[in-house]
Amino acid sequence: MAGAQRKPEDILDVNRRWLPPSPHVEKVIETVEKGLAVIEKRGHHEPPLLVFEDGGVIELPKVRYQETHRGMQLVSSDEAAQSGVTKHRDVCGCVDELKGTLRDNPGAVKADPHMFDELLDDALYMSSRMYKREEAYKEFVTDVIAACSEPPKVPDPAKAQEAAEEIRSFLHDRPADVTANLERLNSLAEDVRHAASSQEKCLADYKKLAIRINELYKAVKGARNWEEEKQE
Repeated sequence: MAGAQRKPEDILDVNRRWLPPSPHVEKVIETVEKGLAVIEKRGHHEPPLLVFEDGGVIELPKVRYQETHRGMQLVSSDEAAQSGVTKHRDVCGCVDELKGTLRDNPGAVKADPHMFDELLDDALYMSSRMYKREEAYKEFVTDVIAACSEPPKVPDPAKAQEAAEEIRSFLHDRPADVTANLERLNSLAEDVRHAASSQEKCLADYKKLAIRINELYKAVKGARNWEEEKQE
């Protein structure tokens, strides 16, 4: 039906069984559309991951939009430790939870000195993920600089202008002498053609360079929405 509202599973391109309930799924969609996270699919029987730009990784079905020590945030509903996933979306969420708990419930640490071990592991894991992406971005810039190190040779448009003006002047001033000066006129005409051919080659070379840079861009971008930089 024309104008029908798209379903969340279609927007996120995942099986409906992996979606968190409403209103959490709507916040996930908003976050993905802002380019702040991407959906990463795994094996057939494994839930997709919501992978945040700021390092956090949460299994999609477990994502919840709820109150935290830093206000309403997307977090994981699962407190159990699991390799490759985190409770919070970023390091700030971990730090705010640690600081908030120490402030509001200092006795909890006395009862369980290891209560923040997993949270700190999450923070370090997020930092390591961001470092890897930082390295990928550095490599991208290096590759772009290398691709642009020898830019296409730009032809001089003045040569065509000069040749065309000389032909024009000759034809205006000495039309009766065309036959006797045909070789010179042909040479000038070829100068115009050569200048145009040089321009065509230059454009083709710049096009190849643009395509190469675009390939590098798409590789480093991945599935992230970078069409427009948006912030929460």
